[in-house]
Amino acid sequence: MQNIAHFNQRIRRFIRRLRRTERGAVAVIVALAVVPLMVGGGLAVDLSRAYLVKSRLSHALDAAGLAVGTMRTNSTSTTYLETQFNNFFTANYPSSEVGSTHDLTFIDNGGIITVSGKTTVNTVFMSIVGIDTITVSSTAEIKVETKGLELVMVLDNTGSMSGSKLASMKSASLDLIDIVFGGETAPDFVKIGLVPFSGSVNIGSANTAYVTDPGAFDWGTTSWEGCVEARSYPDDVNDASPSLGGLWTPYYWAHHDSYNDWDQGGGSYNIDSSPPSTRGPNKYCPRAVTPLTNNRATLESEINAQWAAGYTHINYGAVWGWRLISPSEPFTQGSAYNDPDWSKAVIILTDGDNTTHDKVDTAYGYRSEGLLGSTSGSGTTAELNSRLTQVCTAMKNENILVYTITFNVSSTTTQALFENCATSSDKYFNSPDSTTLTQAFRAIGAELKNLHLSK
Repeated sequence: MQNIAHFNQRIRRFIRRLRRTERGAVAVIVALAVVPLMVGGGLAVDLSRAYLVKSRLSHALDAAGLAVGTMRTNSTSTTYLETQFNNFFTANYPSSEVGSTHDLTFIDNGGIITVSGKTTVNTVFMSIVGIDTITVSSTAEIKVETKGLELVMVLDNTGSMSGSKLASMKSASLDLIDIVFGGETAPDFVKIGLVPFSGSVNIGSANTAYVTDPGAFDWGTTSWEGCVEARSYPDDVNDASPSLGGLWTPYYWAHHDSYNDWDQGGGSYNIDSSPPSTRGPNKYCPRAVTPLTNNRATLESEINAQWAAGYTHINYGAVWGWRLISPSEPFTQGSAYNDPDWSKAVIILTDGDNTTHDKVDTAYGYRSEGLLGSTSGSGTTAELNSRLTQVCTAMKNENILVYTITFNVSSTTTQALFENCATSSDKYFNSPDSTTLTQAFRAIGAELKNLHLSK
């Protein structure tokens, strides 16, 4: 820069000498020719630098605007978005770049984001003729079509998940929330629900309006914790409201020899109310469902609070996942199926096959009761599998995106069942270990993150 300044000074001195010269017409002609040539050359150099600066400014504005558009799926706070815009712009146009940036503006008009800015560049050659700076400006407009996301995670809480499996599932589920929520604690356009399942599902003990009278049973020294039996077929595999499909009967495991010996007679009870080893009428009743919410702290707390115990009814967890995400009772947090502003997705995870037992009570009673059309292990498993397929098909018919995950499952039959349950083969993930389980949840999280943003 010093050399250029020195050169400019010499040019000025040269011009002044030409003005004073009396050496004839040649000197005048040279003077008249040199000055436009020098100014023209300097103009070309300075304008080239200005064009480069404008290109960098435009790129930085575009990148910052698009980044903020992505973040708008989590929050519509203007203050928050403008702060993020400034941060992204600075990262893409640091102070070390040529030029001084000013007049940055950020406008969010209902999802149409307009950003603009100016950069002033010092000239090198044009200062000869008194033009010391050039200011360039740029504007970018990003139309963000935000599509809300409703997601329900149907998570296996059966006895076979105890130990490291449960820990891995919790960790992977929390990873997914990290991805979908981003840095937000309560995003405007994301709602997630949880369905921990085993042989039954816990709809929450406060939902007495949707069940027959819990007081009809002897609960000993405890009370109904919220688990329910399956309604009669086909209302056990559909989303019919209580007014159409009927109320649910409270799940109640009666006194039953060594498998659940809790009624000692004479008003004496042996009830352990500390899950997962609960003995009593609520034995094997998992953690309550979490209806759709955008409260990150609630979701993280409920995931960490899940425990593993009981037999496996995957179809029953799946149908309650559907009921959580649907707009009809008993849970009405879900948007309408035809709402263009929201997408719906359900993730179903299991580590094993559907199971029943002659002396283990579930949402379908004891296997020996034949409520699933069979009293054999293979027959009841086949029926539960069939009902899972029916639930998955019904959800897909409502344009609910269905993801499925088998975790450490060696049965090719179960793998095929889950692959067919998914919306498409690429929505099915077979995870033989904790590492691949984490990868599956992260892949789903990334896909869901993109699902509710288009530009």
